[in-house]
Amino acid sequence: MSLSYFILNGFQLNPDYYECNTTLRPVGLRREFWGSYFFWTGILIFVLYLICFIAIATHDLMKTPAYKIMFVLGVYDLSSVFMDSIVTGILGFFGVAFCDCPRFIFVMGAIGYGSWMGCCITSLILAVIRICDVRPKLKIRKLYVGRRIYFFVGLCWVYGICAALFTKPITFSSFYMSWFFDPGLGKDPKLYRNIYHFFNNCSMAIGTVSLYGYLAYIFLNKTGDFNATQLSRYQTRVLFQAFMFCIFHLISSIMYTYMQYVSAPEFFILIGQIAWQFGSGSVCMVYLTLNRSIRKAVFQKIYPQILVKVGQAPVQGSSDSRAMELSAVQVG
Repeated sequence: MSLSYFILNGFQLNPDYYECNTTLRPVGLRREFWGSYFFWTGILIFVLYLICFIAIATHDLMKTPAYKIMFVLGVYDLSSVFMDSIVTGILGFFGVAFCDCPRFIFVMGAIGYGSWMGCCITSLILAVIRICDVRPKLKIRKLYVGRRIYFFVGLCWVYGICAALFTKPITFSSFYMSWFFDPGLGKDPKLYRNIYHFFNNCSMAIGTVSLYGYLAYIFLNKTGDFNATQLSRYQTRVLFQAFMFCIFHLISSIMYTYMQYVSAPEFFILIGQIAWQFGSGSVCMVYLTLNRSIRKAVFQKIYPQILVKVGQAPVQGSSDSRAMELSAVQVG
């Protein structure tokens, strides 16, 4: 029931779980409005994020732990946006059911599921790094300084790739414009339950609120390192990015877990799908609105003839003031 089985068995789905028959064949439903919405908003988000991703990858602050993790997060987010928006829009617009394109939907579901899992662990690690940037005396900071950060980079890659290859994927339902582990072939739904997804989403919901809530608390109570004007600006940025990150990831984590086990109303399922879309897509919006350095770098990529000075302060590590400012206003 995994992508690895599919690859190792001649790109054939396991007939015991994914064989389509004429009597219980799921029926597709054309959703032209929502299909168009997800497709075109997905294209817009993907293009904007891709430009930001290139700016991050070529930025001087790629030397810092925060930007290394942000690079990994960018790969997972771009993959997620492609699947949860663009592919979802196309399948929904044409009313494609699982049995119409079983292999394509199976593979896209595995990629989307692995991308979501990778986003979760990467975002939580990035939150820890941000907290340590603000509180450099925390002992946990020693875990990722220097070359040790590559252990966590590797962990992010392994976690997401293993989820895509070795666990049950999600499959698309045009009736709900969303993705479910059960393809609706009339078999026992318990066969398709993914316990890893359940524990991941529960951990994501708790970890997101806890870590980003603590980060916002630190900035609201920080009085020593910045003057009043700077602190006010940082407070606003951190509170906004914490809200943006928490609300979308919390909703998508809870709704996607809930609807796999309980028959949820269509409206709630759509909310969960949109939350997944913006959980990945809102990152680039925050880059372009709150991160002056990345915004200038993006502008320079689009208009290379205009010289824009980016990152004038020297980089000495992820805990220096410049890296702290930049990492503090990113969304994971």
